[in-house]
Amino acid sequence: MLAKFFNMQFSVGSHRQTRDFKVASMMDERTFFRMAQAHPFLYPAPRHDYKRLINLASTRDPEANAQLRIALHELGYDFGESILNFSPNQCRFELLPEELLINVELPFVREDDVFVLTTRLPISDGLHMDRKKIEPSNTTIERAIFRHFWRYFRICSRSYLALTEEAASFLPVGKKNRAEMTFYQEGCRYMYLQALDGRRSPRSPLGERTAAFLLRIEEIWPGGPGLVAAWGLNAISTLAWCSLLRYRCPWMLETRGLTMVELYPTEPPERPSTYEWTRDWGMTPVFETGGELPPRPEETGFNLSLAGCGKIPDRAR
Repeated sequence: MLAKFFNMQFSVGSHRQTRDFKVASMMDERTFFRMAQAHPFLYPAPRHDYKRLINLASTRDPEANAQLRIALHELGYDFGESILNFSPNQCRFELLPEELLINVELPFVREDDVFVLTTRLPISDGLHMDRKKIEPSNTTIERAIFRHFWRYFRICSRSYLALTEEAASFLPVGKKNRAEMTFYQEGCRYMYLQALDGRRSPRSPLGERTAAFLLRIEEIWPGGPGLVAAWGLNAISTLAWCSLLRYRCPWMLETRGLTMVELYPTEPPERPSTYEWTRDWGMTPVFETGGELPPRPEETGFNLSLAGCGKIPDRAR
C-alpha cells in the first residue's frame, strides 16, 4: 500500500511538472505572440483634503476608460495593464523642470500598444485658480504626453482652454471663436467663446452645449506606444463622449491628430440603473487636424528613451 502511495505521488508530481512546463510554454508564447494592448493611463481621484495620501484604489474616470478600452478591443486591442500615473505623496500642481522628473519603467509595454487616457491632462492647473484641479505626476512619461498636448493647446485647465495657432487654423468659418473657450465649473457648459483676434461672444452663448476632444498619437516617443486620449470638461461629459465613441463612432479612434466635437447633454433618468442614457447625447463635429501636428522648436533636446519599456521580440514581427 505504501509503495502504491509513493507511486501515485510520483505520478501526480510528474503530471504537475508536465502541466507547469506547458503553462510556462504557453506564457512564453503569449509573451512573443500577444496582441497589441490598450493600457489605461489613470490619474488618482481627488484627495479633497490635500494632507491625505492618495487612495491607490480610486482613480478618475474609470467607467469612461472602460468604455474606450472596450471600443479599442473591438478594433483589435487586447486589454492591458493599468498604469497608475499618480503624483507623489506631497500635493503639487506645478510642473517640475525636466531634469527633476521621475523616471518610470514599464517593461510590459510594447511599441504597438496604446495608452488610454480619459482625463483632462493638467498641463496648466498650476497656473490657474480653479477650484477643480488635477495633480500632475511629474514623470518622464507624463511629460512626453504633455509634449504632444502642447502642440494643440496653449492652455488646458478646468475653466479655460486655448488652442495653439496651428490647431486653431483648422477651425471652420463660423466657429473661429472656439480658439479660446471658457467653461463654467458647475457643469461644464460654455461661458465665453473667443477668436484669436480677440472678438468674444456674449455670456453663455450656446446654452448647455460643451466641448469634448479626442487626441490620437501614433508614438508618444520614438519606438514607444501610441496614445488614445478622449476627454470632456467634467466626469459626466467625459463618460458620455467615451460612450459615444464606443457605440456611435468607433471609427474616430483611428483618426490621427486632434478632433473636437460639441456635445448636447440630455437629462438623466430620475433613478438610472445603467449609463445607457449617455448614448443619447447630441454631438456635432467642430474640426479635426487630419493628422498629427509637427513638433514645436522648443521640443528639441528632450529625448525620452523607452524608459524600460519592452520592444516587440523578433519572433513576434
